[in-house]
Amino acid sequence: MDSFSADFLSSSYSDLWENYRYIKGNPSIKSWDHVVITASDERQARMYRLQIQQRIDRGFLPSSCNYLCIPDPDGKRVGSGGATLSVIRHIIDACGADAIEKQRVLLIHSGGDSRRIPQYSVCGKLFSPVPRLLPDGNVSTLFDEFFIQFSSMPERIGGGMLVLSGDVLLLFNPLQVRLENGGATAVSMKAPATTGSHHGVFLTGTDGQVLEFLHKLPVEDLEKKGAVNTQGTVDIDTGVVWLSGGLVSKLSTLVMTEKGYKKYLNEETRLNFYGDFLYPLAREVDEKAYLCQSAEHQQNEALMACRKDLWQLLHGEPLYVAKPSPAQFLHFGTTEELRMLTTSSVDEYRQFGWRRHVLTYTASQSEGWASHASWLAPSVQVEGGSYIEDSYLDQGTVVGANSVVSSLDGRGFSLHIHPDTAIHQIQLEDGSFCIRCYGVGNNPKQGLWFDKSITELLNASAIPLSAVFDGEEQSLWDARLFPVCKTREKALLWTQRIMDWIATGVLGEEVREAWIASERMSLATSFQGADPHAFLSLQQGLETAIRAALFCRSIEADEPHEEAIRHLNDDDRLLRQLEQVLRSSESMALRPRLRLYKSISLLLPPGQSLAGRTGDEYEDMTYQVLSDEVFKHYSSPLIDRDFFSQPVGKSVTVRLPVRINFGGGWSDTPPYCFDFGGTVLNAALTVAGERPVQARVEILEEPLVRCIWEDGGLSKEFTTLEPLLSYSDPKDPFALHKAALVACGVLQPGKGSLEEQLLPVGGGIELSTKVSIPKGSGLGASSILAGACAQAITEVLGIETDEESLCSLALCVEQLMSTGGGWQDQVGGVVSGIKLIQTKPGLQQKFAIRKLQLTEHTLHELQKRFVLVYTGQRRLARNILREVVGKVLTRDRRVMEILQEIQQLAVLMAYELEKGRVTEFATLLNRHWELSVELDGGTTNTCIEYIFSSCEDLIDGRFIGGAGGGGFLFMILKENRTKQELSDRLQALFQDSGIAVWESEFSTP
Repeated sequence: MDSFSADFLSSSYSDLWENYRYIKGNPSIKSWDHVVITASDERQARMYRLQIQQRIDRGFLPSSCNYLCIPDPDGKRVGSGGATLSVIRHIIDACGADAIEKQRVLLIHSGGDSRRIPQYSVCGKLFSPVPRLLPDGNVSTLFDEFFIQFSSMPERIGGGMLVLSGDVLLLFNPLQVRLENGGATAVSMKAPATTGSHHGVFLTGTDGQVLEFLHKLPVEDLEKKGAVNTQGTVDIDTGVVWLSGGLVSKLSTLVMTEKGYKKYLNEETRLNFYGDFLYPLAREVDEKAYLCQSAEHQQNEALMACRKDLWQLLHGEPLYVAKPSPAQFLHFGTTEELRMLTTSSVDEYRQFGWRRHVLTYTASQSEGWASHASWLAPSVQVEGGSYIEDSYLDQGTVVGANSVVSSLDGRGFSLHIHPDTAIHQIQLEDGSFCIRCYGVGNNPKQGLWFDKSITELLNASAIPLSAVFDGEEQSLWDARLFPVCKTREKALLWTQRIMDWIATGVLGEEVREAWIASERMSLATSFQGADPHAFLSLQQGLETAIRAALFCRSIEADEPHEEAIRHLNDDDRLLRQLEQVLRSSESMALRPRLRLYKSISLLLPPGQSLAGRTGDEYEDMTYQVLSDEVFKHYSSPLIDRDFFSQPVGKSVTVRLPVRINFGGGWSDTPPYCFDFGGTVLNAALTVAGERPVQARVEILEEPLVRCIWEDGGLSKEFTTLEPLLSYSDPKDPFALHKAALVACGVLQPGKGSLEEQLLPVGGGIELSTKVSIPKGSGLGASSILAGACAQAITEVLGIETDEESLCSLALCVEQLMSTGGGWQDQVGGVVSGIKLIQTKPGLQQKFAIRKLQLTEHTLHELQKRFVLVYTGQRRLARNILREVVGKVLTRDRRVMEILQEIQQLAVLMAYELEKGRVTEFATLLNRHWELSVELDGGTTNTCIEYIFSSCEDLIDGRFIGGAGGGGFLFMILKENRTKQELSDRLQALFQDSGIAVWESEFSTP
């Protein structure tokens, strides 16, 4: 196919899908009144109904259509023509003879046994896979492609019937096909004359009407008839034919009575739609030539009588040919054609989304072979040219070159599939198994098995023909070669024995006798006894497992959530896939497991649960697991219970500054810092001349714990352990006190009563806290208070700690409280000065702290131009924190880019300050502010923006104190502006609203 044709058809393909989506989403748009599939018998029709119902259930098919799967009457083959009349009769029964002319019918003939491609005998060639995923992520079949392709046609036509052949895929733009004419219109495509010699060919006049219908004529005869053009191509019959409403009404008269129904629908007549119905429509054909045409079954008086009726009824009606171009004709005819199409030829259709590997879980997707909806264990070897579909192949399995494996559940078994072998598994209705194997190139209508004579193989192995054949017919289709086994494992064992027998020509005596004694089936009888529910169950179960595994692999590969979920369905099958995902999570490491829980929380529909948890509960579980992991890595029992008994009345008071964040905030927050490390530039800050964060610990005589929250004027005594272990409620005024005592090892769950745990301390403990700045300030006060508590507790107990261990303990306290947060707050307050803090990836964060070496002049200028402003609004970091951390867990692309850039900005800011360039530092600060707002829209609001805009002419840089939304913000003044000017401006605008400049100073050692 040339590039222009490929581009045109690819664009048409895309347009058809978008149009189909639109039609499906708008029930008022006209769709088909009836969608009908013909079947050879009730068993096949039942299989088709199940597959149609699957698509209705998942919302792929519009519910407004009437879907019918109609078998040949009484299971007797009546030919495609007879089947067409049967469909017309069913529609008459449904809507009346008067309405038949106005009905829009899509008829797909699919009533064959698929003898040339036996692996599709069970599901029908119509539902054989096409090697691509549809844009909605579902696997595609010929039926799906047909339905999408012709979905827009009912809008452009009156009543009538569009007839399709169920084993041909046409690539063309249906908008190029006009169906306004009466009579019939056949869709034709240009094809090489050699191809036309195996199909029907239309010879047309200048007015577009068919003069003759040439059926399977040699190339020489086609040339003599003038059907071959100068490019050596012919107008091939694609099997797509439009019958106008008037023509359908005419045909309906044949089967209005029971007598007529029986005359035209019987096994003896076997009318062929394309030969018996289209031939008399050709303008220049005479009746005698028509009557002499070869029959689908055999020439007989019954057929002749029907043909005479059809001639009188149809001749004179016009048959037009529509010739869309560019166009492509693909025939899914034989196993070898399928293998070639999915392997060596698939690249020709890559622009249509065709791929060698579709929905396959495997360690290596080589371009040398192809797969569809299959699971291959890591050590499976597949040689070039092979195609595997709907199969599970276990460890050690080898697939020889140019083989085809279909619907094989090989779990627990290592098969060695010989080259050029087709292998297909069937589960029968009684639960037993039959696995059929044959040569990829075999024509089952012939007597060859793996390109060897069946009779010669049997004679060479001393097996009587009567053990395999029931009558004179000695074709592969009818040969009883395949043992029926109670278990899948035994069927696999027999399959291996058969393949080895064919390959070597040797069949051991014991195996030969067992094979002769076994119950065996042929290709014909095995598919007729297949259990359709078991067939679909294997497909669905395998697809569920594959999608879940591919999703988990994406999560473990750190792909963004929106890329990982492309592997999952978003319909009624989603819950089954998530159940499999959840089972897989048990073996995952912490970080992908966190991401998995977060993804589940986003994917679970409202009102549904998975393993007893709702989406909100999985969200909570994500952060609880993270909290537990942080606690495990950052806390340890710091008290040796044989020592450190302290005197009653001993007390320690710790006062710490708050912190101001210049750059890199959020990169310090777990799990981001665990995965990528963090980089933060911040500074310790005193406010109103004091260190505003205070914790005081005193040893009490009584064996109790007293918690005091001086800010709120609250105090509470605890004499039992249980209430002290409840510290995750953010509304509890003593949550931080309790968590600090647990993180420092004073209290330990499951280590005895409160009195017993306080014995080594030497008495009870009083922990009092006070923060002399507004709550929710954004200056890290709560985290720094956790560090102050940890320092006071460890000091009063005589335990030596360093700054890093105090910061780690503070981080642990926050995780225990479920407030989350990173390490920059506590490092900012516990460690004095302006510093660049960096960590490497890892659960145990090691802080590399570098205090900036600023000249006295730079520090003075920075202090002079730095202004701390209170917004008068309180903000709470917990919800903001979850939102940003959630985006990290889902690997939101933009969020990950921002977190990387703000770390780079932090380093650049440190560089500019150490060079003494405060104005350049302010410029970087503004960029950081823009990124912070993009990261989380709640960072700013109307009040904050108004504050900044009201003093635009006074400042070079702006930022917010914490996660945003309120608390303190800060600015860098222009060189020639003063804090007093800014204070006066704010006072004039906001007066006594609480928005004001606060005195502050960088806290240095």
